[in-house]
Amino acid sequence: MSRVSLDYNFAIKESVGCGFDDEIDACKDKAKKGLSRFIEMSENGENGIPGLAKQDTTAIRNFAKEVRGKYNDLIVIGIGGSSLGFEAICNASLPYGHNALSFAERGGTPRVWVADNVDPYKSHWIMKNCVPQDTLLCVITKSGTTVETIANFSLFYKWIMSTNEDLSQHIVCVTDKNENELRKFANQIKSVCFDIPTNVGGRNSVLSPVGLVPASILGLEINKFVHGAEDVIKLGVEQVLMLSAIYIYFIEKGFNINIMMPYSSRCDAFSKWFCQLWAESLGKREDLNNNVVNFGTTPVAALGASDQHSQLQLYKEGPLDKLITFIQLENHDFDKEIENVFSDYFKYLEGKNLGDILNIELQTTEMALKNAGKPSIRLVADVLDEHTLGYLFMLYQYVVPVIGLSYDINPFNQPGVEEGKNYVYGLLGRSGFENKKEKFLKEYIKEDDNIV
Repeated sequence: MSRVSLDYNFAIKESVGCGFDDEIDACKDKAKKGLSRFIEMSENGENGIPGLAKQDTTAIRNFAKEVRGKYNDLIVIGIGGSSLGFEAICNASLPYGHNALSFAERGGTPRVWVADNVDPYKSHWIMKNCVPQDTLLCVITKSGTTVETIANFSLFYKWIMSTNEDLSQHIVCVTDKNENELRKFANQIKSVCFDIPTNVGGRNSVLSPVGLVPASILGLEINKFVHGAEDVIKLGVEQVLMLSAIYIYFIEKGFNINIMMPYSSRCDAFSKWFCQLWAESLGKREDLNNNVVNFGTTPVAALGASDQHSQLQLYKEGPLDKLITFIQLENHDFDKEIENVFSDYFKYLEGKNLGDILNIELQTTEMALKNAGKPSIRLVADVLDEHTLGYLFMLYQYVVPVIGLSYDINPFNQPGVEEGKNYVYGLLGRSGFENKKEKFLKEYIKEDDNIV
């Protein structure tokens, strides 16, 4: 069984002057308050995150068995919480260059494409590379009305129906269990539809059918994701409290940038998933008592060792306002030993594995930051598999809400997103949003003098 440990040696005062000592106890008490609220919300049905670790995946796995070998391409249509987690799963779990492999090399599983942004260039090339008769569309939107998802689906729906009579065999939907426009459509064409729990928001839904349905179609062992998530609840509570307390400590010390920097290309998309979870959950104007607090810190996605050559200069010598979380893999799949070099100048590399070099680079980056008085923490996993990834997803789906609730912040809403959405509806002519269009046209004024 894979295991994830938390190393905070270079975040304590003995290592870096800005680090913590006994002060962490007060932060831990604050985290306990947040965790207590989190559990209370779970028990009364407001928060469905812990329930994801107890779900029965039989229906999803049976559906995946039914469609296995039938399609050359899977197009996942969704945006934000409906795509970022799944992309993190693909990045971590599928072979690099998965789509370039033959059908046999992929084990009869499809190539995968994600239509997230309403970018016509991207949609064009997805359709150009796929054949409607050989494609399965997986449409994911909790509300069933997300503008970008519905706009993209409308294009792909026209494309898929151009050569297929039975649409139910080429479309699977993932949406809220309550009736909405997408569910009505799914029922109309008799396609399979999986439920997103009502009490699980989009950014916390990767371990729901949102991530598990397409992951299972791709042949991944989704029960291992669930078991990894379950281990956080069974074994990782102390880790949740300590990690939350560390983030709380540095938030209170004015560290307003939180960097996620894994040393594995397979976790690159995980960092982007983390950024949405952190930003949308904690970036709030008001607390639960309607006091204006403008709470939140800025998440940044980085990748080691690549970003040692682009961002590290700032992290080491720039302002003391950043906490870095490293992710290390102790064992790298397909590790390679350097046996011969083309010049004696590079003899020092012979006998070294690429994975060893990567982990050495992490350690030396930690040391360089420590010498500059810059704090960092490290999550260490022995391997990266479905179990480990499920653990990491659930770990942060606990930690981030715990931090918010410890500060009387609602980590489950996103009021800052709604205003922009409503203006979009108004400008697109959606009924009931005429006032938003009127307000936008009245106030969206730019002077030519201010354009160079």
